[in-house]
Amino acid sequence: MQNELKTYHILTFGCQMNLSDSERFSQYLNNLGLKETDTWKNADLVILNTCSVRQKAEDRIIGVVKNIRENSPIQPTIVLTGCMARRVWDESKNVANSVQKDKLTRENELKNLIPGLDIVVETKDFTTLGERLGFKTKFDDKPEHYLSFKPKYKSSFQAYVPISTGCNHFCTFCIVPYSRGKEVCRDASEIIREVFDLVKHGYKDITLLGQTVNRWINPQMKDMFEYNEALTKISGLNETPLHQKDLEKWRDFFKAKLNSSEYDFDNELKMPKDFLQLLQVIDQIPGEWWTTWISSHPNYMTKELISFVGQSSKNNALENKGNGHQRPYLHFALQSGSDKVLKRMNRRHTMKEFKEIVKLMKKEIPNLALSTDIIIGFIGETEEDFQLTLKAQKELEFDMIYIAEYSPRSGTAAARLPDKISPQIKAQRKEELNEILKKVAYKKNKKLIDKTLKVLIEGKDRKGYLSGRTPNNKIVRIKSDQSLIGKFVDVKITSATPWALEGIVIS
Repeated sequence: MQNELKTYHILTFGCQMNLSDSERFSQYLNNLGLKETDTWKNADLVILNTCSVRQKAEDRIIGVVKNIRENSPIQPTIVLTGCMARRVWDESKNVANSVQKDKLTRENELKNLIPGLDIVVETKDFTTLGERLGFKTKFDDKPEHYLSFKPKYKSSFQAYVPISTGCNHFCTFCIVPYSRGKEVCRDASEIIREVFDLVKHGYKDITLLGQTVNRWINPQMKDMFEYNEALTKISGLNETPLHQKDLEKWRDFFKAKLNSSEYDFDNELKMPKDFLQLLQVIDQIPGEWWTTWISSHPNYMTKELISFVGQSSKNNALENKGNGHQRPYLHFALQSGSDKVLKRMNRRHTMKEFKEIVKLMKKEIPNLALSTDIIIGFIGETEEDFQLTLKAQKELEFDMIYIAEYSPRSGTAAARLPDKISPQIKAQRKEELNEILKKVAYKKNKKLIDKTLKVLIEGKDRKGYLSGRTPNNKIVRIKSDQSLIGKFVDVKITSATPWALEGIVIS
């Protein structure tokens, strides 16, 4: 098989974590000697990096495989990986603990579910794919965990850097603990090295990723906390900033190594123990760049963490040549404005607690923009519950809401309960929430007219405009040439809609 496979193509479905995973898969396949093609139609090997957050996402894969089998002139080897590769069970029995099945059983179940598959490999085991394809490994880089594998970035100025994967929270609606497994945190030195190398190579926008990103703990320092996997509140986490002298040592180190291709972190440098300290360390990397992170959980959003983001964004190097690189933008998942629904979701926080955190965020972080996730029509959601969600948006004024109509995910706790809310009611409630969001978003965006904002130009949109984002994640469209893609520019805002701004380049 090794001689037969010369090209590959990766189809990625789902979230930013899957996009980041595909970049690591791509570099692994390049190291095997394969070349990437721009379409599956001329690839010997097709990788499906799948999502299982909704049933529609899984159903789509069946059609994709069927289409490839019927229309590819090459008849490629098809490999399924991603969230579906782990989250597999006999749907007729709805076995919630089926992730304990042996890999061969799970693989056979998927092949029966999706005719045309050749190989199923879990994301964490992707570096075993070469052996399964008949390749002899030509390189020594076979890390213990796939997150340690150096990726082939798709962009030359934007990058996702995963700092953890998996989740231990087990929200009753969520498939992630089953599809991604238990939480695994990357080593601090790996993360810091990856971010530093990106900045040295001119990257300007870096997003740290994790299913519960602000719960990150340095694997070498877990004993500094009263930690076990089941805890959803960890005493002392994100509460103790690094000392200023330790940060100065990091700053001096980064400045000294900006032009070095090889370097080691010496004993003089104090490694971060938790997410707050990790952000502090990477904030010392000099240069014109910014960063944000997703997705966070209220239980680990401390006042110290919020204060740091506020101070860093005030000192953003793009505004006053300071050392700060945090963007005044956070994605902060609410899911519902009703305490009763939050309890059924096993979110382990109240609406009052959530509002207090948002209040502190808006106080400490100037020009903050907030986005959130909300599920409409969750099990048992009454009209009164839904009105509390509408009230939450009116009070908290999220700039963007990613709204999902609830659909049961087989294997989760919520799937064992009857879903009695009709699709028509879910659609109606979604529209009501969306209308309030539009009014809030337009009111906020309209205030930006005539202001000059820093914008990172990301690419062209469908109408031929150049499109970019402000530090607080507002989409801005301008008329200009493609030479600005990947650059920071100052843009004077001339008009606004609920979802985007338009402007002219000042510099």
